[in-house]
Amino acid sequence: MKKKFLIGGLILAFIILVLGLARGLTGEDNWICKNGQWVKHGNPSAPMPEAPCK
Repeated sequence: MKKKFLIGGLILAFIILVLGLARGLTGEDNWICKNGQWVKHGNPSAPMPEAPCK
């Protein structure tokens, strides 16, 4: 019985870790090119790109 709880807990911890890494590594805070204009998505730490937005 304890072994099942341990395995379940490890699986749950692994899932939480994977979801946390996926959230942390994806670019949620960046600049997006829309209709020829740079638009903030989230709160980007980088300044607006100087390259033309096509």
